[in-house]
Amino acid sequence: MIPAVRTFGRLLARHGLALAAWYLAGEALHEIFVQLAGFVGGLTTLGGLLLLPLAVAARLVSYVAMYLTVQRSLPHSASDHRPGYRQFAQTTLVAILPFFAFYAAWGMLDVDIKAFFNIASGIALRDASYDAAQVGDRGGLIAVGVLPVAVLVIALVVRVLLARIGGRLPSWTLALAAYAEVVWTFMLFTLVGQWWAQAKEWIAERAGIAWFEGIGDWFGAHVLPVATLWETVLWLVGLVVAAVVVPAAWLTVAGVIYGTTFDATPAVLGRIEQAPPGAVSNLARNLALRLEGLWAALALIWRGGPVVFGCTALAYAVWSWAEQVGSRGVLQLVGAHDTAFWSGFFPLLLVAVAAVAEPLRVAIVATAFDTVVGRPEARMGTRESGFDGEARDLVGAGDVEHERPVGVVGEQEHREDDGGA
Repeated sequence: MIPAVRTFGRLLARHGLALAAWYLAGEALHEIFVQLAGFVGGLTTLGGLLLLPLAVAARLVSYVAMYLTVQRSLPHSASDHRPGYRQFAQTTLVAILPFFAFYAAWGMLDVDIKAFFNIASGIALRDASYDAAQVGDRGGLIAVGVLPVAVLVIALVVRVLLARIGGRLPSWTLALAAYAEVVWTFMLFTLVGQWWAQAKEWIAERAGIAWFEGIGDWFGAHVLPVATLWETVLWLVGLVVAAVVVPAAWLTVAGVIYGTTFDATPAVLGRIEQAPPGAVSNLARNLALRLEGLWAALALIWRGGPVVFGCTALAYAVWSWAEQVGSRGVLQLVGAHDTAFWSGFFPLLLVAVAAVAEPLRVAIVATAFDTVVGRPEARMGTRESGFDGEARDLVGAGDVEHERPVGVVGEQEHREDDGGA
């Protein structure tokens, strides 16, 4: 673990300020796009829908930039060349789907949608003299219907077309491909979230569920050990999610960004990739390539072994505790103020704490990733991220990073570290 600690310190010493700058830039752009989408959504919901995904994309780009920034200082995962525009665009394309899944699962997508709706509905109601009947298609209300489904389908069609003909298009179309990917992915997770909320509401209204809830309430009120046991189970589940699932999710995102490779791919994905050309097979092939990269990233968790992942989970738990303590300490240091003060300065104070905490989190996750790749028994490596035809065809001859044998890259740096020790 000493080399891992040394790598962690090296990342912070070399790139700590750059990581903080990337994080602050991502948060600033995220807030700007939320406000802009809300303003436009107050005039037209469709226009707001087309802008709101850029708020999530701003955070995604900042995290991709942070992980690529520290990559050149990782002994086993360092790239042979500095990442350029093309590699950055390819990496962002690959990371969109897993990042949005993580973003939606942890409720951050709902927070953005609620902020967008509050801004848009306030503007629409004000312009309509607070007459809800006059709002029309304004107000930013995203409901399961024709409009969001149409946006999803059109964005997906554009994305598939760009994937098919991307090799004949200029490199700037990667930005258009990334935007189409962001829009259809955003709408997919938004609609799935709404469908799931409606399904839970329908299930909760069933008589059988109410009967079971009544039994649970009776036990909780009359049998104290059962209530205590239930609270303990909920506490343990929350602890497992915070200490195991969250660091595993971040490790997966890092694995996708770094283009993880390993020696075993599910047979079904291999058969899909080898399917004959066709519109449906091309769409399935793109999906299979996404899942293949995600599968390789997930393999980091078990290929690293219980010791490496256990240390990662422990380090992440310490980081989470320190972030909470730091946030509480800063708020106590500022002291008591009125509501108007906190409405303006509370988000800024949290961002200031996060500007210190996020570089630490990136360094922890990147160090864990590099430690796994550096284990010969893990039989894992890295390659340049990318899955689409337009991404590969747009890479120049001098930009290609060939896949390297696992365990060879960074060997000299390890020898220098060992000599220094």
